[in-house]
Amino acid sequence: MDLKQLQYFVACAQTGSFSDAAKILYSTQPSVSKVIKSLEDTLGMQLFERLPRGIRLTVQGQKVYHYACRITNEIDVLENMASRGMTKWIRISMNPSSWFANQFVDFYNETFEKNYHFQLTTAGVRSVMERVRDYMDDIGFVYILSHQQENFLHELAKNKMEFVPMYETDVIFYPGRQTEFYDSGKERVQLEELKGSRFIQNYQDEFFDIGSVQENAFQWKDLDISVLTNSDYIMEKMLKNSKVSNVSGSYLSENKTGTTPGIPLELGDNKVIFGYVFHKGEKMDDSVEEFLTFLKGRLPKS
Repeated sequence: MDLKQLQYFVACAQTGSFSDAAKILYSTQPSVSKVIKSLEDTLGMQLFERLPRGIRLTVQGQKVYHYACRITNEIDVLENMASRGMTKWIRISMNPSSWFANQFVDFYNETFEKNYHFQLTTAGVRSVMERVRDYMDDIGFVYILSHQQENFLHELAKNKMEFVPMYETDVIFYPGRQTEFYDSGKERVQLEELKGSRFIQNYQDEFFDIGSVQENAFQWKDLDISVLTNSDYIMEKMLKNSKVSNVSGSYLSENKTGTTPGIPLELGDNKVIFGYVFHKGEKMDDSVEEFLTFLKGRLPKS
């Protein structure tokens, strides 16, 4: 087994196609197929199911993929170290958040002389979890609803990961300026009142709806989400100039502060929980710990 085989394997797993992987690897489909067959022979197991259109990881292949990602990502880190000396890289994935973006800018400026280098990726909850699980990132920051926390923790435990809550905030309905709710004077909004409304959300996260949920609990399928985006700029423009609204947390939604007044959404004792995921039992790098300490200092006291 060699590194080239693992790199080809990861590319095939991520693209779901030998031909697409060949384009990324600047190779040919027959060559890629040959490398994968050689890896399968070496390991003594089938890694992919060959489908009429594309390929799919087998159960064994999924297990191998997790280890292969870890190895190839660590190689990338070593290559960065070789090209830049002992540069410290901090790899972070997160749900889109203007509040988080502002904190990151401040942290970068505060630690400028330490010459930290960063890789930042915005994604949905499941993608953040998978990126941390596969060692593509050192830490991941997510927002979940409290009634789904138990299911989320169960999913993390299966992957030997942990979730640490950092802050809880109310669930807030942000009406667009062209909606009937804007400047309505309402102090609270019931979920039933939102029928017929259209929404713009950062991501329709799977973890809000997985597993068994309480009766009458909030679920994304109850909303007509007409726009999904990871752009706070698009979010701001749409809320200012269209008939879409948004549901998210209060304190951690700064991109909407100057756009529209938020109205608490009546969901019982439900809260939006902000926190981070990481590998259970593994020591964090000092630079990641430093960033966590900085973030905690920026959150309001409970």
